Amino acid sequence: MSAILITGARAPIALDLARSFEAAGHEVHLADSITPWGARLTRRTQGRLHRFAPPRFAFTRFAADLGALVDRLDARLVIPTCEEVFYVAEAAARRGFADRIFAPSPSVLKQLHSKVEFAGLARRAGVCAPVTSRLISKLDLAAWRERSSSLVFKPEFSRFASHTLVRPAPHALDRLAPTPSHPWAVQEFVEGEEICVWSAARAGEVVAFAAYRPRWRQGGSASFYFETDTDPKLLAMAQTIARAANATGHLSYDVIRAADGTLAPIECNPRGVSGLHLFDASPRLAQALLGETSIQLPEAMARHLGPAMWMLGAPQAVAAGRLGEFTTDLKRSRDVLAAAGPWAGMGALMDAARFAAIGLSRGRSASGQSTDDIEWNGEPIP
Repeated sequence: MSAILITGARAPIALDLARSFEAAGHEVHLADSITPWGARLTRRTQGRLHRFAPPRFAFTRFAADLGALVDRLDARLVIPTCEEVFYVAEAAARRGFADRIFAPSPSVLKQLHSKVEFAGLARRAGVCAPVTSRLISKLDLAAWRERSSSLVFKPEFSRFASHTLVRPAPHALDRLAPTPSHPWAVQEFVEGEEICVWSAARAGEVVAFAAYRPRWRQGGSASFYFETDTDPKLLAMAQTIARAANATGHLSYDVIRAADGTLAPIECNPRGVSGLHLFDASPRLAQALLGETSIQLPEAMARHLGPAMWMLGAPQAVAAGRLGEFTTDLKRSRDVLAAAGPWAGMGALMDAARFAAIGLSRGRSASGQSTDDIEWNGEPIP
């Protein structure tokens, strides 16, 4: 039995991955820089839930903690799930265990995470990504002012659509202040339906793939209801990009599908996303990530996060007159947290409440606070 270490235990997908690898016969350990109650309240993590230093604020200690844990467990594979992936890859590169990490190298991670560099990579590979440019000064910004109503502006390194301005009026740009150390990206706006894609690749070949429509979500941010999309062109797109990057690890995309079916990936997130839930923690998923099977696709057509569906989705449905749609969607889906154990949903609520409370005290959103100690925004890692 080999040991598997999953980091970013705060993420619900970490529990699905843990169950998948356990079903495939592996000893699974989880780790995070906070106490993840969703994971802690599941029986399977007793004695196998570990803590390391916050990577964003104490990288040297984090790298030492992670290295010691990998050595002690003799982990066959380390699978980051969240924003800590950048620090995990950097620590592994410096300490000599990069071959055990399910993630691209630090340089490839930066290329994929950058809104500007990713668009260039995709376009060179023949994928129809929108033209995207870097802004590093007010002067750069001024050059786009007259066309602002047909453009999207966002920090080059960002997540959850934070600070994004979609087709803003020219005066809305006055509050932006891009600099070389805090660059922004300007991107051609693409009209169409938003699709989310998760893929897992090994040496540039996709081994697992799921695409989904975010039917219920928190504003324009993270979704909590995932409906499978079977458009084969999405898989072809993911495979093209994986080969162009020659990447190993999670490769996730926000994609716009135009009315004529054209696909335009607008950004890449080189980490896990909710499409993983559509595999129902099958051992086939673990086997794919280990390179033991051919490409795997999900069988589930819809899944959701129960607590978020009731606390966020239900009020949205009432306010928007979508209560019938909400009820129908619940009936044809399953709660992935309930599948993880009877207390996993309660733990997820505790995690969400903590992020919301701390974020409120610091003037940040709950989603922004959820990555505060692990996010990376392009700055040098000390």
